[in-house]
Amino acid sequence: MTEFPSRDISGKCEGECKNIVLEADEKRQKEIDTSSVGYDGPSPSVPWAKNRSEAPGFFGGHV
Repeated sequence: MTEFPSRDISGKCEGECKNIVLEADEKRQKEIDTSSVGYDGPSPSVPWAKNRSEAPGFFGGHV
């Protein structure tokens, strides 16, 4: 591509210009807001999550 669209260098948009990232964020936020899952606050702290000196997979699972 030898020519960049003018909106890429000037910030001004000519023709169809969409902010697909912002649109996707807004759509996802609406989905979250309409979901039936409630939120009462942050999840509780667990002591074993504060120290990560064990090797990966220490509690089982896959590495």
